[in-house]
Amino acid sequence: MSNDAKIVDLIQAARCEDLNYQQVRALSVLGDYEKNIVSKLKQSGAHLLMGSRGVGKSMLLRTAEIEMDDEFTSEKALAVYVNFKTSTLLEGVKAGERDAFQIWVGAKILQAVHDKLIFFDLIKDDDVDDPYRRIFNISSQQTKTYLKEKIHLLQSLCFSRNKEKELTEIGDTFLDRILDTSFILEILKELTEKFNLKGMLFLFDEAAHTFIPSQQEIFFEIFKLLHGDRITVKAAVYPTITSYGRNFEIGQDAIVLSVDRFEPGEIGRKTTRSLFRDMLIRRLPPTASMKKKVFQRGELLDLCIDLSTGNPRAFLHLLNSAYENGFSERAITLAAQNYTDTELMPYHTNLSKRLPKYSNHVGVGLDLLRGYIIPEIRNKNFRVKKSDYQSAFFTVPRDISPNLKLSLDILCYSGILTSKGTVKIAERKTAPRYMIHLSLMATEKAFSKRKLRDAISSLSLTDYREFSSDDPKIENYVDDIMESKETCQACGADLPPNAKFCNQCGAKVEQTTIISSLLEEPVTALSISDRLKNRIKDRFPKVGNVVQAKRQEIMTIKYIKEVRSRIIKNAADEFISG
Repeated sequence: MSNDAKIVDLIQAARCEDLNYQQVRALSVLGDYEKNIVSKLKQSGAHLLMGSRGVGKSMLLRTAEIEMDDEFTSEKALAVYVNFKTSTLLEGVKAGERDAFQIWVGAKILQAVHDKLIFFDLIKDDDVDDPYRRIFNISSQQTKTYLKEKIHLLQSLCFSRNKEKELTEIGDTFLDRILDTSFILEILKELTEKFNLKGMLFLFDEAAHTFIPSQQEIFFEIFKLLHGDRITVKAAVYPTITSYGRNFEIGQDAIVLSVDRFEPGEIGRKTTRSLFRDMLIRRLPPTASMKKKVFQRGELLDLCIDLSTGNPRAFLHLLNSAYENGFSERAITLAAQNYTDTELMPYHTNLSKRLPKYSNHVGVGLDLLRGYIIPEIRNKNFRVKKSDYQSAFFTVPRDISPNLKLSLDILCYSGILTSKGTVKIAERKTAPRYMIHLSLMATEKAFSKRKLRDAISSLSLTDYREFSSDDPKIENYVDDIMESKETCQACGADLPPNAKFCNQCGAKVEQTTIISSLLEEPVTALSISDRLKNRIKDRFPKVGNVVQAKRQEIMTIKYIKEVRSRIIKNAADEFISG
């Protein structure tokens, strides 16, 4: 691969998962805000790292892991990063009478711990005292392959037509042991004692990103059971609609660390610009022609950063698109439209497939935003007023319809909106404040100023449009949400979201799987460049084809090697995981 191709790959590697361990180490950039989060991730206590897609949660988790690795000799605290991104494949899958997802989580944890023990040379190939050797009755040298194969077989249950064959290969003893969280906990405690560890810290990624409440609840039960003594747990979560289960309480069982780095004031924007410029410098060699062209037009680079609304992945998408079209102000405006039309909006609208019970909330929430809220903010921005402020903010009262609140929460989940705290409104009341993604605001031409950079520099958190719960137009949207409700097949009664049984007649509610429809989606639905889509679509026409394929198979396609195959596989895994 040429140097230019490598440069392009690193710029297009918008997901942390697209990077290997050494690349994460080389490319990670931390400002004061990020350093504070990483510091808390390394500390004792349970934490939830909360933020929408692409804000850098994975990079922060991996950076915490790398820093702890560097300190391991002196601190003796083992950091274990575990990624659960393909958990959707285990939706509704049973291993006999056992829950396959719970077993899969346990196996992934043991695999990640074993890999880290090997990394620090704590376990030798001939170590007769290796706890894994005693548990699985195999040599230390075989353990890595053994666990990898068990995990692969568990995932294969999703596609298998002969599940009994896979279950026989996995084995009842393995299934029963790994299903038991207390058994896993005992193994972890034994490891901390054997290797004289001061602590073992788990950094769980993608665990709660799926849209399957039952899986989320199982994971947080495991999360809670593991935490304590010398074992510490952290997990990345999306905002608002994660299902923690009845036995898990935020604030009591884990503290939230919110990832929202965008501040509209001059100091905040300057800080974000500095951080993202440093990120770009690390990805571009000094001699790269792209580096010279982009940094010569610093005001345009800053505009790309501002339009990303503090989201590193959005920034890389905007920069790539604008650069391919000449890197001018017009190219950046078109890049914002392209990002909105091909990334932001499709991801949100596709949530209706992943959240079939909330499909009306997904659609109506977006209709409300584009059909009423943004036009009202646009009117506010164009209205003659004393201040020179521009707005991308709005509030809704606390007594707003729960269904409408859920619609706004889902917009936060997809990154179209960002929650910006609580503010005072009329009648001495308070209300939640939301910010609309600036690329969408630009696409909707919602600013009165001719130049986007002037509009963004005039943003003020204190300038927001207040909406009331008795607004007739708002009420119409609430009615639209309520029009379509899931009903009981037995008695016709309305069912609440995620109901397992009908409240009226007690009939069991049949659950429809999400994963099957996602696997059938065309490969063009993936969040990769059109060039990569065109190269793989003949060989791998569906998302499921990419998910099932090994990277070596994808690398047989011309011009697709290590980095690009990883980008393609990660895009498919993310697509099915959410």
